[in-house]
Formats: sequence, structure tokens, C-alpha cells
Amino acid sequence: MSVDEDELDDDRCPWDWKTKYPYRVWFQISIELIWTLSILVFALLILFDGALVRATDCLNTCQNQTHYASEIFGVSIRSEAVNWIALFAAGMIGGALFVLKWLYHSVAKGRWHQDRLLWRLIVPINSAVVSLFTGFIFASGVIPFLKGEAFDDLYTLLGFGFIFGYFSDNILAALQNIAQNIFGTLTDK
Repeated sequence: MSVDEDELDDDRCPWDWKTKYPYRVWFQISIELIWTLSILVFALLILFDGALVRATDCLNTCQNQTHYASEIFGVSIRSEAVNWIALFAAGMIGGALFVLKWLYHSVAKGRWHQDRLLWRLIVPINSAVVSLFTGFIFASGVIPFLKGEAFDDLYTLLGFGFIFGYFSDNILAALQNIAQNIFGTLTDK
């Protein structure tokens, strides 16, 4: 059996369809699913806000516009912040999809447990923040992987925001390795 096929296998025999989780556990799993889907819908609303899309399109052509008004959320936002809000929302979507993938795999394989509750609740928000600040680092030129102008294009920004959010755990681990190489660790002192 290949690795991919093994990943899809939940070690059940054919016709073994009954759940192995008691109802009280399914209640918590369902609450986690609803929370994660709510975060996902919230982030999608930010991205699909008609005013956000129109304002971002206008930012590329109208240099004199200083604010835009969100039709869904009813707030006024400075035009310079529009792309960063989109990056934040894309990161949140990436993190929420990562949690959803982890949730259905762990439930199916019998590896779901209550001790990861905080992780599952926090990851989408953490991913949004990591995505935003990773974007700041790249746009500033501190890490010369991308030019700051790459974030001027909305679709490039959204793509990177999603990737930064989906892989935020990996980004944090890489930043920790960089910091340890530069500054050392407490045990080195």
C-alpha cells in the first residue's frame, strides 16, 4: 500500500460504519467544526465584501482615494490598509482550512482528542497574524525572497496570504530556527 493510500485508510473493515466516539464527544467535535466554519465564513466575508474588492481595484487606478467604506461591516478603512486586511483574511482562511483538514483526518483515524482543543481554536487567528507579519517582513525587504511590489497585486497577495496561513506552524518553526542561529538559546548562555 502506498503512503497516499495508507493516509486515506482509517483501518476499518468494510461495513464497519458505526461511530467509535460517544455522543458527548461528537458534540464537542461539532462545536469545533462550527467554530472553524464560522471563522472561515467571517474571513471570506472580509474578502468578498463588494466595497473591499472595488476599493482594491480602485487602489490600483485611483491614487487619490484615501478611504473606503465596507458595505458588509459598515466601517471606513484607510486605503493603505486594504491589502493588509486582505492578507490577514487570506491567512485566516489558510489556517481555518488547515484545522478543518486536521479535524476530519483525526476524527476518521481515531486520533482526535480533547487536549488539542486550544490548538484547534487558536490556529486560524494565529495563522492570520503570522500571515500578516510574514507579509510585512517580505514587503520590507528584510528577507529578500520577494520584492515588496509583489504585494501590490491583489491576487499575488491573497495567494501568499493563504500559503502563509496554511503553513503558519512551519513559518514559526523556521523563524525560531533563525532566531536560535542568530541569538543562540538559553542553554548556550
